[in-house]
Amino acid sequence: MRSRTMKRPLRVRLGVYTALLLLLFTATAGDLEPTFGRCCAYGANWAREAQQCSTFPAPVSGIPSEHQSICITAAGICCLRYFRDEQCQKGKQAAQVGQDCVSSSNQGGEYFKDCCQGCKLGLFSGSMGMGCNMGFKFGFPWDSAFVQCCMQVAPGSAASFPDIGNKLVDLNNLYPGVISTTLTYSESDDLCARFAGKLCAHVCVPTPGSYRCQCRAGFTLSTDNKSCIQDALIDRCRQNNPCAHICRDTGVSIECSCNPGYNLAPDQRTCEDVNECSSGVHGCLPGEQVCYNQIGSYACINADGSLSSPGGVQHQTVSTGSATTHLGDARAGAALGSSSYDINNEVDPGIPGSILGRGALGVQGFPGTRVEHRYLDATHSQGRCPPGYNFNLDTIVCDDVDECEVTSGLCGRGAVCQNTIGSYTCAHIPVADCPPGFAFDLNQQSCLDIDECLDGSNNCNQTTHFCINTNGAFTCQQKGGPTDCIAGYKYSSQQQTCVDVDECLEELHGCNPEEETCRNTAGAYECDIKCDDGFHFSLSLQTCVDQDECVELPCESGWQCHNTAGSYQCLELPRAFCPAGYKPLNGTVSGCEDVDECAENLHTCHSLNEICINEIGKYRCEPTSTNEVDEGSKFEILTHATFQTPVQECPEGFGFDLNTSQCLDIDECSTNLDDCSVSERCINTLGSYTCRLRRRCSAGYATDLITGECKDVDECATGIASCLPGQICFNTEGAFECRVECQDGFRYDPTDAAVCVDIDECLESPCEFGKLCTNIEGSYICTSVTTQSTRTTTFTTTSATTTTTSRPPSSCPSGFGRNPNSLQCEDIDECRNQVCEPEQSCQNSYGSYRCIWLPCDRGYTRDSLTHECQDIDECEEGLHSCQVGVEQCVNNPGGHTCQPQPCASGFTRDSLDPRQCIDIDECKLAPCGPEEECINSNGSFRCRHLTPCSPGFRRDEESKECKDIDECIENAPCTREERCVNTFGSYRCRSLDCNAGYQRDEQGRCRDVDECVTGEHTCQVPKEECINTQGSYRCKTLPECPRGLIRDPSLLRCVDVDECTEGTHDCHEGERCYNQYGTYKCRASSNSCTKGFRYNAYQRRCKDIDECAEKADTCEGSTQTCVNSVGSFRCIDRQPTCDFGFQYDEELKACVDINECEEGRDICNKLTEICHNSVGNYWCAPSPNPVTTSSTTNTATTTSASTNIFRIPPPPPLPPRPDQLCQPGTLYDTLFKICIDIDECISNPCPENEICENTHGSFRCNCRTGFSREESSKKCEDQNECQLGSHTCSQSQRCDNTIGSFVCIRIAGCGTGYTLNHNTGECDDNDECKLNTHDCNQLGPKYQCFNIRGSFRCKEKTCPQNQILIQSGLCINLTCDKGFRPIEGICQDINECAEGIPCQRNEQCINTRGSYTCRSLLNCGAGYQMNEYGTQCIDIDECADGTHQCRGNQVCSNRQGGYICQCPTGFKFNEIRQCQDFNECETYPGSVCSGNAVCENTEGSFRCNCKEGFKQSNDGRTCLDVNECIEIPGICHHNCINVWGSHQCTCRAGHNLARDNRTCSDINECEEYRGRGRLCIGICVNTIGTFKCSCPDGYNLVADGRTCKDINECDSGNVCRGENEHCVNTHGGYKCNSITCPANYIRDTRHKNRCKKVSLYCLEDDESCHREPLSYSYNFLPLVSNLSLPTTGQVDLFTMRGPLWLSTTVQFELELESARAPLGVEAATREFFYLKHTSFNQAVISLVKSISGPQEIQLVLNMQLYQQGKYTGSAIAKLLIYVSEYDF
Repeated sequence: MRSRTMKRPLRVRLGVYTALLLLLFTATAGDLEPTFGRCCAYGANWAREAQQCSTFPAPVSGIPSEHQSICITAAGICCLRYFRDEQCQKGKQAAQVGQDCVSSSNQGGEYFKDCCQGCKLGLFSGSMGMGCNMGFKFGFPWDSAFVQCCMQVAPGSAASFPDIGNKLVDLNNLYPGVISTTLTYSESDDLCARFAGKLCAHVCVPTPGSYRCQCRAGFTLSTDNKSCIQDALIDRCRQNNPCAHICRDTGVSIECSCNPGYNLAPDQRTCEDVNECSSGVHGCLPGEQVCYNQIGSYACINADGSLSSPGGVQHQTVSTGSATTHLGDARAGAALGSSSYDINNEVDPGIPGSILGRGALGVQGFPGTRVEHRYLDATHSQGRCPPGYNFNLDTIVCDDVDECEVTSGLCGRGAVCQNTIGSYTCAHIPVADCPPGFAFDLNQQSCLDIDECLDGSNNCNQTTHFCINTNGAFTCQQKGGPTDCIAGYKYSSQQQTCVDVDECLEELHGCNPEEETCRNTAGAYECDIKCDDGFHFSLSLQTCVDQDECVELPCESGWQCHNTAGSYQCLELPRAFCPAGYKPLNGTVSGCEDVDECAENLHTCHSLNEICINEIGKYRCEPTSTNEVDEGSKFEILTHATFQTPVQECPEGFGFDLNTSQCLDIDECSTNLDDCSVSERCINTLGSYTCRLRRRCSAGYATDLITGECKDVDECATGIASCLPGQICFNTEGAFECRVECQDGFRYDPTDAAVCVDIDECLESPCEFGKLCTNIEGSYICTSVTTQSTRTTTFTTTSATTTTTSRPPSSCPSGFGRNPNSLQCEDIDECRNQVCEPEQSCQNSYGSYRCIWLPCDRGYTRDSLTHECQDIDECEEGLHSCQVGVEQCVNNPGGHTCQPQPCASGFTRDSLDPRQCIDIDECKLAPCGPEEECINSNGSFRCRHLTPCSPGFRRDEESKECKDIDECIENAPCTREERCVNTFGSYRCRSLDCNAGYQRDEQGRCRDVDECVTGEHTCQVPKEECINTQGSYRCKTLPECPRGLIRDPSLLRCVDVDECTEGTHDCHEGERCYNQYGTYKCRASSNSCTKGFRYNAYQRRCKDIDECAEKADTCEGSTQTCVNSVGSFRCIDRQPTCDFGFQYDEELKACVDINECEEGRDICNKLTEICHNSVGNYWCAPSPNPVTTSSTTNTATTTSASTNIFRIPPPPPLPPRPDQLCQPGTLYDTLFKICIDIDECISNPCPENEICENTHGSFRCNCRTGFSREESSKKCEDQNECQLGSHTCSQSQRCDNTIGSFVCIRIAGCGTGYTLNHNTGECDDNDECKLNTHDCNQLGPKYQCFNIRGSFRCKEKTCPQNQILIQSGLCINLTCDKGFRPIEGICQDINECAEGIPCQRNEQCINTRGSYTCRSLLNCGAGYQMNEYGTQCIDIDECADGTHQCRGNQVCSNRQGGYICQCPTGFKFNEIRQCQDFNECETYPGSVCSGNAVCENTEGSFRCNCKEGFKQSNDGRTCLDVNECIEIPGICHHNCINVWGSHQCTCRAGHNLARDNRTCSDINECEEYRGRGRLCIGICVNTIGTFKCSCPDGYNLVADGRTCKDINECDSGNVCRGENEHCVNTHGGYKCNSITCPANYIRDTRHKNRCKKVSLYCLEDDESCHREPLSYSYNFLPLVSNLSLPTTGQVDLFTMRGPLWLSTTVQFELELESARAPLGVEAATREFFYLKHTSFNQAVISLVKSISGPQEIQLVLNMQLYQQGKYTGSAIAKLLIYVSEYDF
């Protein structure tokens, strides 16, 4: 075995070396160039796909087997070359932009730093003009980067160097550090070239006539000056390994790396587990598997609970030919080695393409993924690709699958799917920061307006203002009145507020019913597109989208719903498994129920010593009592045992199944482990569950808060119905109807409110007297009654006279009067007289009248008894407009006000949300006593009595904790020879013979004192744990207990806090607190709410029940109004509306019959009829004895009698009579058409000593108790109970008879201890204890008196629990030591083990006197200890508890089972293993800080001080250029340009930079250019930053803005108005010159500027006439001031010609006649002009000197003519020159 073990590494090495030898020496195998080219291309393509070169797949398709190793090597070289080229280019780019040159961790990253440094040197050399082609060489790749970057910035050297391009060029030196000579040798002299590779082991350097050898870095030249010996390298990782996983010493620094499944922490030393599940890099199948993270790896949980690697492959087998390979976890395999760059793969030629051992190729680094090859040969027919890839038959490769495009909705809402190579990731959509008033919507990916009015976040006063939502805000609009509503709302009298108008329900919308669907909104409505079945309208997309029916869970249990377009499908689910302790519910596929292991005999409890107790999901074994167990039993009696089968720890949401030994999903929904509310439906998912709102109820239905079912909404009762005035609301199932009121003459049938029946108006006698009322359908008619009356006449005969006498008519009924004309009884209008009270209104009626009280003012109502106007209490009757829950109603006379409602006791109004009441923390006011602890609760507080402090302790006023008293400081109880040591609750006096921390033992030796046991420590228990050390102790800080746990001061372990008992929970009213380990649960309890309240699941509190709205009140509907109040309701009496014939009785609170007969309301004929009252009515019966009136008169002896009966008018119409006669004692009920019994007992018809008993149709009188009826008198007489012996008096009492009863009077005396009560005749007990007539004090103060009937007892006093009675008769507290408790007055040991397992799991509890010990059952090795729960051995953090031996400033780093000491950053170990400062500046000159900073070493670190013009970046090493232009406002007057390390100020156009290089001053362009040219052909005016050109009067500025052009005023018209005036335009003006000819001269008509002589004739001797000029010409010439003269020095102004006769001689003479110039202007003289003869007959006046203006000059040019030497005449030309003021 030993030799076989040694051969395997050798075989691996031989395989590697063989591959290298094949690469170098296999020329005989054929031409390798095609193989190199093809494989190199493969390697470069592999690099282009950003793959690791070390993971290049093998074998390579199309390459012979003998060339496979060569191909892989070539591919690796070209792959690495590609990355190096790429990194080199990035390094040069970093140098050109001024970034730091640091090593990159990417492949080929070492070239990044090399090329960056070489390029920086080249940039410096080129910019300084030092040249780029030097003899000195750095080596590859520095030289190529140097030359390329140097040439880019070298001045004028771009053409002198060849274009290297982007490829790296080896400049004749492959090894860094070797200095190349600048000498060149011929091939014959270069021995190194002639004998290449044969002279030196490493590098051969030619010298004149010889050579010398050099070694590469890390090697030293041997004594033979040819061979090289490798330098001894010190592996610092072995000396001081700072890395948690893998350490590698590069020679320059130590690099730490991590095993697969871990990431290097920010400290670059420790490793952190990669949570593949949360980071989304796992390979579990979405929707089918759940990712479960493990330390250094992860696993996938399948639906059946089994664990597998990603893709569902677990220990998959790959079979090729006859060889079989089991592919395990590639990650675990890779962790076996120390470096991922070692070649340890053993290639078996018998298994092509198999890679065994470490480095097995996995898909995306997932564990257990089957190995597949990127390049497949042509025989691979179907292309088996890893997950995330599809085989491409065209390219014979596996192409990546874009899962995001193939499958939609992979990432769900709030995330975006991003495809990766072989997989995909879900990137969370960033939520944009929306402005106030907006919120980000994930569906629409935009900020949407928040409706503050809808969500209640507005602060509008709902009573006086409307809340109107606006875009991004809201406004509060003033209400016009209490019932005023904004558009789209209407006022609801029931709810006392504005409610939305449902335009859709009331059909007030304008939507097209065939194509659109009306959707009601708050205050408006929308018309949505009508969608087909299975689709619904999407508000966000504004189109019809598929409806996910699966949300409503339409499939039955055991079936899974799959949504389809417009419909859904139900697919059967595979049968699930129940977790351990559960079984399928009644054979269903999804439900689980608890297994009763005790009943099914599945437990393992001992049959004799234990009792099985079933629990949910498990069971436990409770020991039987000791007296029930056989003493000889060999089984140990366990105090408490909970059976738990050793199971695998499953993730949350899974349970371990004992049958399958797998983690199975727990169905929280079926096992009632969810916390979904009644309005939500629980949906089980893999490993968890979700709560979804139950199916939305349709319109007209609402979710019942108790059952969660949809129930009909009574729109009529809740006031949300929108019936119009005149309509009556009728509730229907899911809706309501608005029915029109009955028409006139009809009313609703009392038995059926939906039926209108005819009103019999004749019952109210609406017709006039003498007419008959006939009822018809919907009305009535009045007809006259035709009567036949018999008139009786009596005749009396006398002698001459006959007298006829008639009877007077009868009187009319009350309320009627006789009309004297018609003799008819007509109604009397009593209202004409003031028959009513002043505040009453009189209404006349037929035969009577009514006095109606006038209505009271608003806010008042008339009292039914006093008829006075009394204030209406709107608050009591619920007529107020105050906001319920926010305001309280305060009644005022005639109205009410709404004030903020005070919160309940213990609550105060929330300042942020005034609608909410928050709890008051009363404990802040310290309401409890000094020995009490205040515990705040919801709405109250309680004072918990604190346990009195033990001796040696004193209560702290702030913390309420018992703090130890330091007796040594306060009392100094020890002697001078003793040292006082304070202990916990006491003190000790130690001898001074031993040092502190020691005491003498029995042998007299100083031994260490265990301060932790004796309590002589100062550790803060339970926050710290005392650990004894030699001669002292130390305090170990204990970690904070998790939330819900508290550290037990005696156990020093975290124990559960019972929040329910201590009142520290936040359960609301209506919820019951259930304590759990480390937490608690608040669950709704139906019995927790007080009467009148019901628990609300949404608000988690008891809410008031509106008994009025729910019809749960007991108010009388007809007479009372129900008004809801908090926790109850009130019934407010109201004046009811009674039916016709009834009136309201205030005492009976009911409608009672009106006796129209007694009250005189009938209209019966008092002469002929009798009124009979009935229930609700009356009727008139004929009188048996009608009253008649007659008169007889006898006036003669002969009498003839005849009767004359006068016509008696009929009475008014009578009400209808009953259809049948009722029996005596009953009355006819017109409403129910039956005879009902009359209760005669109401009128109390019986005598005083009798009681009335009503019977049907009659009544009877019975004697009262104590009376009996006498046979003779038939009366009830008193019974003498004393005579009859029917009394109950005792023998000691006398019976005295009374009326209707008897009394017993005592006649015997009372015994001792009693006193006779003469009032009652009974013996009352004497309380000797209160009367102090006892003698218990003779027994001592420990006894007290207890009264008994007739005597007393002396008993010894009893004390409360934990108190004892002392001789003084007082009860004092019994204080026991720790571990003892007072029982029956004595301190007894507490058996902590029996009372509740104080030890952890895997610990055995052993009770001791006053304490206990926990013996560990786990054997933890050195450096380990048991955790708090006793479940496993955990590492001891020596660094945290201070048990390490690191010295000085060394840093302790904990390791599993140990620790290491390290130097802090910036320090290193010296020879004596002490940490000393590491001078980074000297060790790495120029590399620590950037080139713009100066390195300064500090203790443990260094500081990079930036040069002027630079500032430090966040890394502290790089100096960034300071942009003074941004950071220093106003540094420049005008413009600031930032430059590298400084800045430059520039000025805007028209300004110069001052000497301070920042201030700008204006340039006076007019002065600057004066004498150097003209800026303006006009007047130059300087302005700030520029100039402008202006023109004087008479000039216009042309379009160029610089040239002034003279205005020719003469062209504008008649400027000169004189007859002989001539307009002459001048520069800047004009002149009107008038030509006046001299005497004897006239104007030449041909030449207007000329005057000619009138007569040319002169006498021969008239010399003066001959000398007169023949003509005068007047010429005008405008000039500019200081006219510039050309180089000739003169300017021709005027030319005058004479005749061309050859015989004529012409002479010219120029004279300056005048020159007028203002003061200061030089006047022109004759010298300014020059007269030159250009020909014999012509002269020209030239200007030879510039003339300054303004001035006017007049020249006279005289031309004399001579003919043959004789004067023949002359002509004078006058030239008037106008010189302007300006030179333009």
